[in-house]
Amino acid sequence: MIRRLRTLAHGLRIGRTEVRRDWRAFKRDRIRLALLAGAGLFGTLYLGLMTLVVQSRTAELAARADPSLPPIVGLLVTLLWLSSTALFGQRAAIRTVDIDNPALLLTSVRPSAVTIGVLVAEELRALAFAALPVGILGVGFVTGADTAVPIATVPVATVLFLTSSVCCGYAVGAAVAVLSRRVRWKTAHVAGGLGLLGAVAAAGVMAELSTTLELATRLPTSWYADLFVIGTPIAASPYRVVGAVLGTLVVALAGGSVTERFAMQLWTDGAGTDGAVRRSPATSEQPRPFARLRGRIDRPTRYVAWRSVQRAKRDLTRVSHLGLPLLVGVWLVVDLAQTSAGRSLLPIAVGLLGSWFVGGCLTLNPLGDDGAALPATVASPVDGHQFVGGTALMSAIVGVPLLVATVGAVSAATYALPIAVGLALWAGVHGSAAIGIALALGMQFPRFGAIRVSRRRNVVPPSLSAIAIYSMVVLSLGTLGSGAVVGSRLLLGDSAVSTIGWAASVLVWLALEGGVGYGCYRAAMRRFNQYTLE
Repeated sequence: MIRRLRTLAHGLRIGRTEVRRDWRAFKRDRIRLALLAGAGLFGTLYLGLMTLVVQSRTAELAARADPSLPPIVGLLVTLLWLSSTALFGQRAAIRTVDIDNPALLLTSVRPSAVTIGVLVAEELRALAFAALPVGILGVGFVTGADTAVPIATVPVATVLFLTSSVCCGYAVGAAVAVLSRRVRWKTAHVAGGLGLLGAVAAAGVMAELSTTLELATRLPTSWYADLFVIGTPIAASPYRVVGAVLGTLVVALAGGSVTERFAMQLWTDGAGTDGAVRRSPATSEQPRPFARLRGRIDRPTRYVAWRSVQRAKRDLTRVSHLGLPLLVGVWLVVDLAQTSAGRSLLPIAVGLLGSWFVGGCLTLNPLGDDGAALPATVASPVDGHQFVGGTALMSAIVGVPLLVATVGAVSAATYALPIAVGLALWAGVHGSAAIGIALALGMQFPRFGAIRVSRRRNVVPPSLSAIAIYSMVVLSLGTLGSGAVVGSRLLLGDSAVSTIGWAASVLVWLALEGGVGYGCYRAAMRRFNQYTLE
């Protein structure tokens, strides 16, 4: 018993130390702090409006003769739990399960203490981000229910909800991380991504079918809704409340045990199935990167492009920072396509999402992706034109044509031929500009490693500053560009003079956006030529 208490104390201390390191690193990144402050201000205004809605709905529900929880609440809680679990699982599979200096750390404390520390740290991070929305929406719930009991029950329910989600997500993520290291070409990540996409699709089907609402109330994940409303005029099932509390304890113990088992394999045997490092067969032949482009593109540029593709091919987690937003975007696009009013916006949505992905797929952290090879790259004869061009090559010759073809096909099925051609041109120019913007921001805000005990050494995600600024700039430019193509056509009409004026305005806008992309591309080249290792 004393040993278990000591292990728990060590785990809590490790988790607290992790969060303190994160906070210190966060305070040193002023750009990230400013972005988060702006997002918090915008979120506060939005949540303030939502609070009024929650207050009115809660008061309306509490005033009923039989104030029982609507089935839709259980469905929403279930979907929220699935989404958060998928997020934690992705974080665990990418970087958070790994620890620095496992030989030193595991000889100092028990592995179970390290596992507890990793889970506690993630729980505290999640609570830090959930405190603002839960607090603001909780005010509306408390005032609508006309009782002060939720002031105590809502925080408890939030902690239990996140505890079960973190433990389940990390158990699955640790298992995926082990499989991804033991399966060639990272097949486990592909299977995990397909499984996550299937879960999102299933959740969408559940939201569409009214017959699943009653089923959703019977799922254990919906029991947290009863825990939220306990002590209010809204009737809560005491059995579900007890089941939510006891179920969280069981999930925490089981998830922690599974996480520890797979994490130990990562910490002590990260090389392969039998502990031996895989070695590629020896060969005296030099790689021939993209031999079909020989004569049109010089060899250093082709080699940089080949190396970036090989890095992503061997470890798909290099592009995982785009995975969850891409899935959410695809889900929204599918929902948009199911409505008659949203079909007219479908080509624009596909163009925005596709440009954002094509631009940021391989280009948001070119210096950090080089890793240990960066000193050799900087000291080599490769100049900025070759390095930046090679990094953008595959996105430009593969991603942009696919984007143009997709947007053109969707536009042809939605709009008249002139607008479809204009949207296809817009998609090509915007996708190319997104590549240049991503390169410039990736060079300006590189990331070479995470300042924490738990991280992936071989995969360094782009900095939050680069991702946030890139997303805002690309989506803003894309929205303006699509408005210039579609909106101006609808306003000017179909006459010959109007068509000429519309075409001129579209070409002017595309030239401006292309100039922005080319300017960012040149800025990335200058940044690489001026870059020095300190």
